[in-house]
Amino acid sequence: MPEKGKMKAALLYGPQNLRVDEVDIPPLSDSEALVRVRSIGVCQSDIRSYLGIYRRQLFPWGEESYGLSGHEWSGEVAEVGESARGISPGDRVVPEIILSCGVCRPCARGMTNLCRNKKFINRGYAQYAKAPTQQLIKIPPSVSYEQAAFAEPIAVCLHTNDLVTPKPGEIVLIVGAGPMGLIHAQVTKLSGATVVVSEILEERLNMAKKLGADYTFNPSSENLRLRLNELTENNGADAVICATGAPGAIEDGVTAVGSGGKLVLFGGTYPPEKVLIDPNTIHYGEICIIGSYDHLPIHMHRAINLLNSRKIDVDSLISHMLDLDRIEEAFQLAMNSASLKVLVRP
Repeated sequence: MPEKGKMKAALLYGPQNLRVDEVDIPPLSDSEALVRVRSIGVCQSDIRSYLGIYRRQLFPWGEESYGLSGHEWSGEVAEVGESARGISPGDRVVPEIILSCGVCRPCARGMTNLCRNKKFINRGYAQYAKAPTQQLIKIPPSVSYEQAAFAEPIAVCLHTNDLVTPKPGEIVLIVGAGPMGLIHAQVTKLSGATVVVSEILEERLNMAKKLGADYTFNPSSENLRLRLNELTENNGADAVICATGAPGAIEDGVTAVGSGGKLVLFGGTYPPEKVLIDPNTIHYGEICIIGSYDHLPIHMHRAINLLNSRKIDVDSLISHMLDLDRIEEAFQLAMNSASLKVLVRP
């Protein structure tokens, strides 16, 4: 640990006013562990906090913002509290970031991702983070810290997959081939379904092909509905996952899903916008529109297993790795469509 109990951490003093300063290492309770953060992925929710768009309730501006909303982290346990069980210094871990209350109605229904009182384990943009020991999951030796930082993104895609329940021979359209869309494509492919990816950036379509997409379409240069009809004998997709919150992409998804199919809204829309949907399309086609948000604890364990078995390629998704001192550059890169996944190494 650093001398005098200090560490480097990112602090946000206002929208886009981001600095790396030296702060105190947070004290531990008896049931917590202090983890040396080794890798953390930049999430779009982090970008929104950085821009001041939303979720600042996770931390105030200024000194108490240390580590920000960073939650896609992995690291090595440095110290544990006196009552810690099952976790020891030296263990390589990722956090289950959702702290649910266990008593509200969603929790009683097993939907801890929708807990009305949930809190998050974040503050990962720092040399050290802390978490209750029961919220830490060990990672196998064969999984690198960089790969483990994808556990939470994979987990939320697995949750979506459970809602879609794709089957062998079905056709699933993924709208948007950013990092999350590309993970969705790989998770869906494991089900045996035919995976179609729609994306306006050719380099991302090429990546989708590399990662196993069966078909790729560019809606900026070809008619998505027409191409999909050619592929499905005018039946449309059995399921559509909108991995972007762009209103136009969501509207494309509505026209692409076939009768009796599912449309999953995965990506948030910021700022909120209206989407034009013909209700007759939903009514006469018996189309089910559902949302997908966060994940359940089991999905984190499944994500680690997929990483360990090399069934999900996350290495190809890493476009940049920067040190913590360059976090603002990392955020700027993550906002640039030319990048894929940006990792920070505290």
